Amino acid sequence: MDGRILIVDDEERVCFVLRRALARMSNGYEVVTAQDGRDALDKVKATRFDLIITDLRMPGMDGVELTEAIKAVDASTVVVWITAYGCHKVRAEARRLSIYDCLDKPLKVTRIRQIAREALESAEDNTELD
Repeated sequence: MDGRILIVDDEERVCFVLRRALARMSNGYEVVTAQDGRDALDKVKATRFDLIITDLRMPGMDGVELTEAIKAVDASTVVVWITAYGCHKVRAEARRLSIYDCLDKPLKVTRIRQIAREALESAEDNTELD
C-alpha cells in the first residue's frame, strides 16, 4: 500500500519526529510536513493526501479551521488531531468534522504508527466503496 501523509504542526521538532516515525513504517508512505495551516491547505489543494495529522493549536489558522477547509476540498480526507490541551475539550468539534481520532501529546511513536495504519486502512476501505 502506498499513501501520502501530511503532518501539520508549528513545532518543527514534532514534524521531524512524526515524519521519521511514519516514513519508517513498512508500507512506503510519502510523508510531507507543513508548519502552519495556510501552507498545509496549499499542499492539500495541490495534491491529495490519504491522511492528515494536524496539531489543533497553531498561530494563524488553527487545526479546527484547517480541518474545515480540508473537508471543503475533499470531504473523504482522513484527519487525526493532536493536542497538548486535551482531546476531551474538542469532542463535539471532532464529531461534527468526522475526525478519525484525537491524540494527546506527548505522542508515543508506537501509538501514532498504529493510528496512522488504522486510518490509512480506513481510507483505503472507503476508496474501494466509491
